[in-house]
Amino acid sequence: MNTLKFITVFLLVASYSCGQQSKKHKPDPEAVQLNNQAMMLVPYIENADSSKKAITLLDQATTIDSNYFLGYSNKLMFYYQLQEFDKLILTNNKLIQLRPSAHDLYLSGGVFYHQIGDSISANRYFNKSLTICNAVLDTMNSKNRDFVMFTTNQAINLIMLNDSAKANKILKVLYENQPDDPQFDNVEKKYIHSLMNKNKKELLDMVNNPDKYSLGSF
Repeated sequence: MNTLKFITVFLLVASYSCGQQSKKHKPDPEAVQLNNQAMMLVPYIENADSSKKAITLLDQATTIDSNYFLGYSNKLMFYYQLQEFDKLILTNNKLIQLRPSAHDLYLSGGVFYHQIGDSISANRYFNKSLTICNAVLDTMNSKNRDFVMFTTNQAINLIMLNDSAKANKILKVLYENQPDDPQFDNVEKKYIHSLMNKNKKELLDMVNNPDKYSLGSF
């Protein structure tokens, strides 16, 4: 399932904003129910009709609750599967409107703009994401549970902005300092290693051809 592998390999970067619960907004129960129905179609995502049905359900959810972050977020995988990049970008920008400080959304947005050949917008988003990452990491303790995620995304932004040398230095230090975690198959170390010594072209190839890559092979 290419889209699910795509999400696993690359859009791990977008997990941060999804995990941040809004203190001010409680989703409408009906919208949540529609979202849950849409998620039941994920196993059938490669079927275009299933993806379209999921989007219809999620559209209904976000119509009922226009601030329902998860409802918008879950549309991304279905739009990506359908290669509807214009709608994908519009949805991601709505997420940014809801979470304007979410560095991962700018990073994902940069990738999406790159997919449609808009390198100017892509670089603007990568730079915005990098600025947020740098500011957070300036004061974040390395023991913080989000440190690895912010640092890897900092490196990904640098790679996408054609500074692979600096990115690889960051990733090398991060990899060497990352403790083994056999209980979880060392997934974080493998993910960090998968990004090392990559240039922009190679990183995009990981996005566009996920079947060629497996964290277990690193």
